[in-house]
Amino acid sequence: METKITNKSQVLRELEIFVGEEEVAKAFDEAFKSMRPKLSLPGFRPGKAPMSVVKKLHGDAIEGDTLEKIAQEKFKEYAETEKLEPIGRPVMTDLHRHHGEGAHFKIAYEVKPEFELKDYSGIEVEQPVIKVNDKDVDERLHYLRFNFSTREEANEITDSETIVNITFAEQAPDEKGVIPPPQTTDVYLHDPQIVPELRDGLIGKKKDDKFKLNLPKTSSDPAAEKKSVNVEVTINKIEEVILPELTEEFTKKISRDKAATELEVRLLIRDELEENAKRRSTEALESNMVNALLKLHEFEVPRTITHTLLDSMIAELKDENKRRGYPEDYGINEEEYRKLGWGNAETRGKWLLLRDKLVEAENLEASEEELGALAEKDAAAYGIAKENLLKYYLGSDEIKEKIKSEKLVARLKEKMKITEKVVE
Repeated sequence: METKITNKSQVLRELEIFVGEEEVAKAFDEAFKSMRPKLSLPGFRPGKAPMSVVKKLHGDAIEGDTLEKIAQEKFKEYAETEKLEPIGRPVMTDLHRHHGEGAHFKIAYEVKPEFELKDYSGIEVEQPVIKVNDKDVDERLHYLRFNFSTREEANEITDSETIVNITFAEQAPDEKGVIPPPQTTDVYLHDPQIVPELRDGLIGKKKDDKFKLNLPKTSSDPAAEKKSVNVEVTINKIEEVILPELTEEFTKKISRDKAATELEVRLLIRDELEENAKRRSTEALESNMVNALLKLHEFEVPRTITHTLLDSMIAELKDENKRRGYPEDYGINEEEYRKLGWGNAETRGKWLLLRDKLVEAENLEASEEELGALAEKDAAAYGIAKENLLKYYLGSDEIKEKIKSEKLVARLKEKMKITEKVVE
């Protein structure tokens, strides 16, 4: 057997295998002898057809299968000898068989990219410091009260504590020259997402009023040109929102008996919001660190890894649909999702490869002591015996990788220069 390796890219390899005629002919003979007893041909007893007839009727199929088997065996043999570590399944891209000259195969496979880690010490990354203010507490308390509110029909809109059912119809055609059909929806005027022009235009109006407003046209692109649209609004129904009073009974209810006064509720809310702010700040910092490292390292991601991650992402969407009681394919166009999600999956794959390289370079491991400490902590939270949990953790690659990731984040924080930016 002769071989030749060609590097098609940083991650794509092509292995050419040349197998001599003697070995190919021997494999064919063995294949025909093996298949002959299994074939039933008209006019012959099972397994008794002449070899010449077997070759004439089934020769191409048997030889084709045999050549594929030879290619797989030779690739496996070469991979073991040369200690190749292919990612995914190798693919035969070419096969040539000329009688008397043996066989020639080309097999493509992917490998992890080889790259050098750059020095990331002192790289500046930003951590947002999210400040919780009284307005945030007010909005959260209002949300809690709204969840227990009641409604009363009204004839006039007097303030923002109102839910209005409206029908709005755009008066001009869109970019395609089509006037969109009228839409009917409920609008809660207190909702901060409601554009001020709509809220101000509705205050003071009455049921069955019909009038025109000029509203800003929303766009998902922040850099898009600001546009407005003329709409005709019809008020179908008005409901006044009655918020519950902050009595002792109500404050105990929404705080699960942790507070009895409005002040105590506000303090609990502030603590909760500040805890969430810390978590979001930490997540943002980690994301910024990852982005900085990815920008520092340029290397190719094997398509096999990207495809695998896309498969996983689609499986998660299907599982979520099933949890919600929907058909698993509900709202999922796999072909479109793979096209639109390719960049995201490729970035995730790049981080997985870089993260593994960093963990190896920093000699990060999950020690038995660390697994034991985690088992002790989780045992108290889950009500499971520590010994049982530790036994599971010792055999869990997922738990070990989680600990390694946490240690990597700590190491990155030590080496990078973190600057804080206050966000209100």
